[in-house]
Amino acid sequence: MDRWERARGRTGVQAPSWLTFELYRPYLDGSDSPAAPVHARSPLLAARLFRLRAPLAPRFGMSMPASFRTLLHRESGLREHRATDPTGLPEPLAGADWRKLTTAFVRKDELDSVDRVGLAYWLIAVCLHSAVLDVVPADLADNECADPVLANLQLARATALFAVEGLGERTRAAYARLVDHPLPTPAHAQALAAYGYLLARHADSDADAPLHLGRAADLLKRMVTDLSAFDHTLLTARLRLRESLHAERAHDLGRATGVLADAAALTAALTPESPEESLLALEMRRRVLDRRADIAAKSGDRAAEDAVLAEAVALDPTDIKVRAQLAQAAERDGDDETALAGWLHAARLGPYGTAFALLGAVGAARRLGHEEFARVLAERAFRTAPRSTRTRDVLLGLCADDEPLAEVVRRAAAPDPGRPHTGNWHHRMHAAYFDLGQSLSPGLYADLPTLAHGFAERGTPPEPHWQRLMPPAFRANLVRESGLDEFAVDHPAQLPAHLRTPAWDRLCAWVEEFPGADAERRYLTAAVLFRLGFGKVVLDLLPPVPVADLGADPAELRLRHWRDVVAYVGGVGTAVVTPTASFEIAGHPACPTHLRFVIAVFAVVFHARETRSPDEAQAWRDTAEAALAELLADDGYSDFEKKMMESRFYRSVTYVPFLRGDRDRLTREMDRAEELARALVPSTPYEDFLARENLRACLESRSKEAFALGDTALGARRVAEVLALDPYEPKTHMEVAEAILMGEDPDTYAAAESYLRTARLGPIATARGYALAGECFERAGQPVLAEDCYLQALRVDPYAITAARGWRRVGGACGMGGLADEYATTLEAWGAGRQTRRP
Repeated sequence: MDRWERARGRTGVQAPSWLTFELYRPYLDGSDSPAAPVHARSPLLAARLFRLRAPLAPRFGMSMPASFRTLLHRESGLREHRATDPTGLPEPLAGADWRKLTTAFVRKDELDSVDRVGLAYWLIAVCLHSAVLDVVPADLADNECADPVLANLQLARATALFAVEGLGERTRAAYARLVDHPLPTPAHAQALAAYGYLLARHADSDADAPLHLGRAADLLKRMVTDLSAFDHTLLTARLRLRESLHAERAHDLGRATGVLADAAALTAALTPESPEESLLALEMRRRVLDRRADIAAKSGDRAAEDAVLAEAVALDPTDIKVRAQLAQAAERDGDDETALAGWLHAARLGPYGTAFALLGAVGAARRLGHEEFARVLAERAFRTAPRSTRTRDVLLGLCADDEPLAEVVRRAAAPDPGRPHTGNWHHRMHAAYFDLGQSLSPGLYADLPTLAHGFAERGTPPEPHWQRLMPPAFRANLVRESGLDEFAVDHPAQLPAHLRTPAWDRLCAWVEEFPGADAERRYLTAAVLFRLGFGKVVLDLLPPVPVADLGADPAELRLRHWRDVVAYVGGVGTAVVTPTASFEIAGHPACPTHLRFVIAVFAVVFHARETRSPDEAQAWRDTAEAALAELLADDGYSDFEKKMMESRFYRSVTYVPFLRGDRDRLTREMDRAEELARALVPSTPYEDFLARENLRACLESRSKEAFALGDTALGARRVAEVLALDPYEPKTHMEVAEAILMGEDPDTYAAAESYLRTARLGPIATARGYALAGECFERAGQPVLAEDCYLQALRVDPYAITAARGWRRVGGACGMGGLADEYATTLEAWGAGRQTRRP
């Protein structure tokens, strides 16, 4: 599968889904991957040893904790690969080894002790620790643990229990079966070493740790002739490594260094004679280098640290830990440019350590003066680890001048009881689109679904209605970028019960009652559905009906016009859907004046954008103007409503002078639209919202007018006022950037920062915002910042060829030049192939 196909519809939290898949494929489907870091090869070794029926052979000395798989699922966006036991992975996604693992797990009760050991350690290797407890559901008896094979099975249970429950009562009891009465078997020796290490790191007191480590050493001495030279040397080296870690935790760097030197010498003496032993030697060498780098850093031995890190990165270039160590070394040298690139490189190699690396990048970016970039990184760190006090506090510090977003951070860091999804950044920002909850974003469009729902509950349609029509893909993009896959439904009734709000349940009831409801109720329900992004549901509920068959009910006519609006908006960018029913309704004898006015204005815009016919647009403008005259003379409308209608009229029908090239008339009529928009005096909160929305739309149109007429300065001032009206609208930040770039000597760095705001306030244009920020940072001479932006664009939109080409140009800035070149080149070839195959 091509990388972009694998990532289609899946958005990783920090790295593209395809990259995380390639790094950790052995954990995800059991298959090998050239990009896998050393620790990710543990499942490959476990699979081989299962096939060899080698229950006493050493496995990797370090297994990832149970939380690793949880983080891998959450950060990768690869929802289909989520599993709690081998059977949870769909068969088409499973590699050959994973299918064997699944078969063994299904037959677990039929396996002999040799295969049960192999299965248990294979499950540990792929981080399915809970499934180990299905294989070994209870501690073995003391006499059973005297058998070397069964002792290894008991050690697997103890290892799994610690991964799932920590150093609790059941974990201690499981280890006790082996450490209380140790026998000269590999399992007992490893249990003593492991338990001593766990006590040193996780117990209230590490007083007993040296005792257990010492007993492990005694056992290994007794077993020198019972084990192969390779196994004995390997287990002894691992024990020395744990002794070094204990000394380091006791702040005895001298002893830690000496014992580690012993471990390094033993590791160097390993002479593997099989592929399995080669993997074990590789892992041991990597672990020794990791400890040597940390001790050299703590000792201040910079030369030794550089040498060790050079060896480590050559051995394990895709490991997040070594990349983080390189970034830390650069920080200590005061080289923040290198540190920033290093932290960014490390952050995309997660999941373990992603947020830590991003926070490191935040610090480096701030020291370099990249405040907006630092804020973007801090938001990504918080979205990666929203329960972390550190990510929360760092982000709060960066948005101290932005209380609305600070509140989003505080609320996301403390999810509602029983509703963990409320701890998601995107959900807190735009809850209305997820479940008709309360959106905390102060953006003008953030609560449109709940606004529509409120009118539906009251049983009265909004008059006047607001103008904003969100893109049909808004909700789908929002859900995808949030990672809250359970909200990815095509119909309200499909949303799981535990995610619903009372408002959502009422919507489901309205939808169920839709066929028998009157036209007014169906219109109100259809409005809520469309605002949520369920346009297809609206079209399915309202099959086309000839206008001649609609009768004289104004509510039915309005409902059918709404269907046309939904169909037209749903076709934007794909296929033009002509609102023919609406055009007929405008001429229907029962059509109310206001509905005729709305349709006529809509028709002017339609013809201006789609047919580009000045004559058609003029004809509909005449219809709208006649209807407006009637409405303005109607005492049933308030002064606010009349000014609103007239302002909207002029903003829309100026397409006619625009199409005819009549600049003077265009300016006069836009002046009138703005004058009326500014004259609105709201008397209710809803009217205040309408007035702000209308003025914002008017000024946005006027900025485009100014740019089209060549007055860049005026256009920029108008964009600035639009931004002041709604600073949380992503599209406006893009327009600010565009205005900057129109200047005589554009500040491309400032434009990049505006594009970054577009990206972080998404999901409207998240990928586009990142890609354009990348281009501007590249032009501003900031290749590291540009490289990250291009990659983030590809994280959201893996098909973004412009971003892929940009990444190729600057990929070397963060050490991924080869991968960037490969991605762009293969994506170009794929696109060219599709073009060739088109008829």
